[in-house]
Amino acid sequence: MLVTPLTGPFLLPGITRDLILELAGANDIPHHEKNISCDELRNANEIWLTSSTKEIQPVTRLDDAPVVNGQPDPLFQRMMALYQDYKQQLRNQ
Repeated sequence: MLVTPLTGPFLLPGITRDLILELAGANDIPHHEKNISCDELRNANEIWLTSSTKEIQPVTRLDDAPVVNGQPDPLFQRMMALYQDYKQQLRNQ
């Protein structure tokens, strides 16, 4: 399950974030927008940041501790492949 915080005063809407959610929906990846507590974040299987310039970045350390094993997990790898495929399709148009 891909979970992202709700947009608001602590999270601005973003093009890359919106695209990730769109790609998740189009590829049967369950996703949900909700407020995320610090405990939920600390116990996440993986954490990503999105940005128009950095695209999708895995967070491998949080509070000086590795996120799970400190490596991006399979969902990140799948989402990055979908994102790169989307960009390639745009270039080929």
